[in-house]
Parts: sequence; structure tokens; C-alpha cells
Amino acid sequence: MKFSLYLMFIFLLVIGAVLNADEKKSKDEKEEQTQTMPTIAYEVLLEGTFSGIREPLQKVISTNEEWEDLWKKHVSVIVPQPPVPEIDFENTVVAAIFAGEKNKSGYQVRLKEVVSQGKDVILRYKMVEPPENSFTLSVITQPFLFVKIPKPEGTVQLTQQQAEPSKK
Repeated sequence: MKFSLYLMFIFLLVIGAVLNADEKKSKDEKEEQTQTMPTIAYEVLLEGTFSGIREPLQKVISTNEEWEDLWKKHVSVIVPQPPVPEIDFENTVVAAIFAGEKNKSGYQVRLKEVVSQGKDVILRYKMVEPPENSFTLSVITQPFLFVKIPKPEGTVQLTQQQAEPSKK
């Protein structure tokens, strides 16, 4: 009797493990199907916390004229002003993201991912804030990020994800 109960117990354990493995495999396959779009190669041109652009701004730049105008505004507070970086707008575009003026340190624009969706490119980013009750400096900052990406056949969408406190 004990032996048959023992065998039944082992049988139930094996059946449970098989069913659990099938359920996990099915779940993994579903996640894989709904998961990521192809990532796009990109280059972070410049990021920082000091800019002449004091208002929040998200812009995709696709011409030299737009680039020179934005660059001049961005470096207007720097002496001497650095030259405009050369960009090949035949093959690339620049995504420029400015968080606006902040009254303490710890803010940052963080790139999350650059993916393709059909002919379009989606650039996802987050505005990072300093953690509550953290040590910050009382300074004026203007967090920004410039990202160079291959010129898509479609459009470039800049998508902000929910703000997150920075991790210290």
C-alpha cells in the first residue's frame, strides 16, 4: 500500500512538472511574440545639464539650418561657444530633448530605447528626478540629450515614459 501511494505521489509530481513546463513555455512564446521591435543603432551626441534652452522641448532635426539654429540657442550660455557639430542629414536625423530649467541638481534625460516600427522609428526616453529627501545642490540646471539616428523612411516619434526618481 505504501509503495503504491509513493508511486502515485511521484506520478503526480511528474505530471505537475510537465504541465508547469508547458505553461511556462507557452508564456515565454507569447512574450517573445509581443516583445521587442527591432532596435536601431544610434549615437548619443551629447547629454548634460547646462543649456541655453530653458523651456521643455522635444524636436527631431533633419536639416542643417534647423541644426545650426538649435545648436546656437543651446550653446548661447557657453563662452567660448563650441562649433556646430557636422551631421550628415542625408542619412541621419538628430533627436533633441530638453527637460527645461530645474532649480536643483539630480535631473537627467535618460534614453530608454530606439526601435523601428514599420517605416517609423520610436525613441523612448525618461525624465529622471532626484529621489525625495536626497542630497541635491541648489543650482539651476537644464538637462538635455542629443541622439543621432539613421534617417527612417517614415517618421521619428519621441515618446516620454513616466518620470522616475534616480537611483542612488
